Amino acid sequence: MAMERMRQRFSQDPSYFFDETKMNLTASESNPSGRAGHIPGHPPGSWYVNRAECSKARVHGKTVAGIHGSKDNGAYSICISGGYEDDYDRGDFIVYTGTGGQFDTSFGGGRAQREDQSFLHPDNAALAKNVETGRPARVIRGPVPKGHEASVYAPSSGYRYDGLYKVTKAYLAKGRSGFQICRYELERLPNQVPLKEIIRNSP
Repeated sequence: MAMERMRQRFSQDPSYFFDETKMNLTASESNPSGRAGHIPGHPPGSWYVNRAECSKARVHGKTVAGIHGSKDNGAYSICISGGYEDDYDRGDFIVYTGTGGQFDTSFGGGRAQREDQSFLHPDNAALAKNVETGRPARVIRGPVPKGHEASVYAPSSGYRYDGLYKVTKAYLAKGRSGFQICRYELERLPNQVPLKEIIRNSP
């Protein structure tokens, strides 16, 4: 199968893995549940039936939250799946919305903001930390809920690991609903399997 061939190809390429030894990781960060860079055996293009399977693979440790990390060490991964009205996804470039300010979003409560966001939220602080450290984050894309604007980059079902992205900016801005939101700009790192190839082979 095309996906399996791609998995083997990139898993066997030593240059494929992000070099953690240059990042001065702590012992807790070296643990698979909080690991920077690619996860061995799970190259870009890896697909998971649901968030639980993605979490079990350690690609994105949280089964609900969109940001996985800590305010001190930074974010290891993010998940984008159309849950926020201010998200902007253009494949190799993403403007990502932080956590908070919505009600019951994990149970279909909608995408509109109801309150301001803040970098005091530990998840938002975690992703902002990546701007300072320069450490990339894994990006996982999920299906866009029915009734929301479709994305050509999102899988039709399940969750897909799309590679490492550098977090270049983090700032507060007024969102569509008039509330302050934490915004992050991310750019996909070069020398990874092309996103077009991943999408072409995606379930």
